[in-house]
Amino acid sequence: MSDVQLVWPNKNMPLLASGEAAYEWLPQTDRRLLMPLKFEQLTASPLNARANVLAIGDGLDVIEALASRTTALDGGVRLVYIDPPFNTQVNFRQYNDTMQRPMWLSMMRDRFASLRPHLAEDASVWVHLDDSEVHRARAVMDEVFGENAFVASVVWQKKTTRDSRAAFSSNHDTVLVYAPSGPKKWKTSRNLLVKEDAHLQNRDDDPRGPWSDAPFTAPGYRKAQQYDIVTPTGQLQRPPRGRSWYATEQTYIDLLADGRIWFPKGGDGSPRLKLFAHQLRGLVPFTVWGATDTGTNDDAKRHLMAMFPEVEVFDTPKPESLLERIIHIATNPGDLVVDIFGGSGTTAAVAHKMRRRWVVAERNTQTVLDFLLPRLRRVIDGTDPGGVTEATSWVGGGSFEVVHVSPRLGTLTGSCRAEAIKRRLAAQAEPRSLSLIHEVASYAAA
Repeated sequence: MSDVQLVWPNKNMPLLASGEAAYEWLPQTDRRLLMPLKFEQLTASPLNARANVLAIGDGLDVIEALASRTTALDGGVRLVYIDPPFNTQVNFRQYNDTMQRPMWLSMMRDRFASLRPHLAEDASVWVHLDDSEVHRARAVMDEVFGENAFVASVVWQKKTTRDSRAAFSSNHDTVLVYAPSGPKKWKTSRNLLVKEDAHLQNRDDDPRGPWSDAPFTAPGYRKAQQYDIVTPTGQLQRPPRGRSWYATEQTYIDLLADGRIWFPKGGDGSPRLKLFAHQLRGLVPFTVWGATDTGTNDDAKRHLMAMFPEVEVFDTPKPESLLERIIHIATNPGDLVVDIFGGSGTTAAVAHKMRRRWVVAERNTQTVLDFLLPRLRRVIDGTDPGGVTEATSWVGGGSFEVVHVSPRLGTLTGSCRAEAIKRRLAAQAEPRSLSLIHEVASYAAA
């Protein structure tokens, strides 16, 4: 808990989703807070601890419903990545981004609080925002996760074009990274970035291929690692003051015989250790991520347009290469990734291609129909050649289950149409058809 907290109107009142677009504050004594969530599974397979889940519903409701009714969150969430509404006060084709600030803050705070009990010990939470609310979001995350949970603010270059009309041409978003265990402990379980082979060279025509090099010294004085080394040109080398050679003399002799020692400056220089690709330690991530490595909004938009040429796509989707880096750093195969603002489905698609488990929630049913469902089916069928498909060697496979969670405010419980859906679900052993989910969409809007 942070000693300094952000204050906003109605902060102490619960904020509940109302329908597919709105929110409503309720007094703590409101009896509607006690109403059960309506949970419907639209696919037939059991929601066991290994299931991937696509949930139609508000993220807060989905987390509560899954935690109380299924084992989908068992084992702990290793990564939460969310790309929530930025609250830019601009309306986009797929959603309105014009919430009152107090309501936006409560919306974010409540969802962080709902996720926290389900985080694994080595979990991390990544929140993607722009300058509109990022500074206030960090204050809220300090309050929920603790100031000591802050790891980094990653700056992502979202575009390479310039806006000449603006005072500054903004070309970045910020991704806040928090780890409840704290950065020192979390870094022992996070993954380093893989070094590119492009920087390797073969300066001595080694038959084993190109290599990098590192100093053959180590900090501190160790008597067994203080000895003379004679270079190929006859120069006598000693460790620098306050340092020792990297290994004992016998190990040095063995490495030299194996062709693992290189002397720069034409043979005059201090010895260096040759490292081949499989021996290189990974790279600690920078906090600035360029478009070359992690793609841009335009890259992601082109990917969506290729998949959905007949549909107006999101204005600022996130590229698969960005999510690939985040998921690589924060998880290992088989770990659980959660995104409660599913959008066009990038998180689920990349997590699936990278052999992670995933739970994704999206409250707008039309978005699920237009993007998430068909995109994830292409991933499973192996018919999505874009994004990180080639980099992950993805050829298809796996499965996911679909559930619907109705909000407490504006539920379908009193609707005879909802009863018709229940009867149809009970009558079908494998209710996977897209038409059924279209029914749910039309009834939810009724």
